[in-house]
Amino acid sequence: MFRVLPLLILVLLMWPKLARAQEEHDCVVRQFATARLVSNLEPQGETDKFEAGAERAYAFARLDCAHVGNGETFWFHWLQGEREAGKSRARVDVSRNWRIWSQVRISPGEWRVQLKDSDGRLQAERKFEVAAPPGAE
Repeated sequence: MFRVLPLLILVLLMWPKLARAQEEHDCVVRQFATARLVSNLEPQGETDKFEAGAERAYAFARLDCAHVGNGETFWFHWLQGEREAGKSRARVDVSRNWRIWSQVRISPGEWRVQLKDSDGRLQAERKFEVAAPPGAE
């Protein structure tokens, strides 16, 4: 009985880590782009410089996922400077070619979009800029 007790305690201490390891994803970001549009599941007009007057920017991610935990989601975080301008989530599933995207209303300035998993780990980041209208500073 006393020989089993240390093993039982070890299993109980490790259980949360073992359960969590089974839920983690193995997704690899194969493509991460900013674009003027996403159409037919593909980014259209990939760019890191949006012209003055552009109203929206899109972020597109292509993932290779052989294993995902139940309910795995990835988050798009949109930042203008250091201010969060928006965020949206996208469900992730098993696929060698899983595609997700998000959009945000943009204004002139320096931007970045981050892709994070449900644990908040950064998976990809893309910087872009939106031009100011002529004569504006």
